[in-house]
Amino acid sequence: MTIDACIAHAIHSDLDIIEALPEVHDLPVEDLEMYVEKYVLRIQESLYNVIIDRGDKYIRAKDAAGLCATCLEAGVGLPPHMLLKMCQTIMNLAQLDAKFILDTEEGKSLYYVKLTVTV
Repeated sequence: MTIDACIAHAIHSDLDIIEALPEVHDLPVEDLEMYVEKYVLRIQESLYNVIIDRGDKYIRAKDAAGLCATCLEAGVGLPPHMLLKMCQTIMNLAQLDAKFILDTEEGKSLYYVKLTVTV
């Protein structure tokens, strides 16, 4: 999968907006969607830039903790345990040769995955 797709999936599956942005409880409802959307885009961009600039060695080594530490050092604004979970998801997906197909009505993502089976 592409790094963009890996990051998007990690955000979708591992980002807890309420924990990452406790201030959303105090926002007016009409401002909530725009606020969260801007935050998610900022996190996605930050993760992408860090991974492209300094994360390749961690991706190749399958070192989620090293990637997490690098992201924290670069200022990615997420709680460390949440960022580590996202980095683990990115690691797992980066190794797959898969293409996103669609999101189901139940909120699940459907991918086409190419596998090689050796016997």
